[in-house]
Amino acid sequence: MAFVLILCAAPARALTTAEHSFDELVALSEQILVGTVTDIASAWGQGREAGTIFSTIRLNAIETIKGPAPDGAYTLKVIGGVVGDQAQFYPGLPQFQSGQRYLLFIRGNRRAMFPITGVTQGFYRVQWDSRAERLLAVPANGGGSVALGRSLHGHADQGRGRPLQGLISDIRASMVRGE
Repeated sequence: MAFVLILCAAPARALTTAEHSFDELVALSEQILVGTVTDIASAWGQGREAGTIFSTIRLNAIETIKGPAPDGAYTLKVIGGVVGDQAQFYPGLPQFQSGQRYLLFIRGNRRAMFPITGVTQGFYRVQWDSRAERLLAVPANGGGSVALGRSLHGHADQGRGRPLQGLISDIRASMVRGE
């Protein structure tokens, strides 16, 4: 009960984000990569960020699609997390899970409070579809992502996602169009 009261007592913050077209999402992203979360560590912010909890997300088994390739693991800093008996979570922000593989569109890592381009638009869980025997990219927003709305390299299936390799091909094609 005390945990719930502490959580409710945390200051509320609103998050707004503009909807981007697929090509805008790709162009705005400094990095686009696929990686598996191997560690999540949360700590209180320092200086101007005191009073705010941040989590450091460590990703391994990286496949870089856009931007500089990380040397080994990639570390992402996001707002929110749990320190001791205090938690800070923000409605609308997707949550990372240890052991889960993701395709991420990243902009402003270590500069932005939540450096995923378009927030939910740039956040995909990678899942195995045993029926089709292939990997799917499942959007954080349950299938409404602009990237899934495009009829390129496979179709979205009622929020289940679309083939990961098809989405990666579409990203690379968008990068070529944008050059």
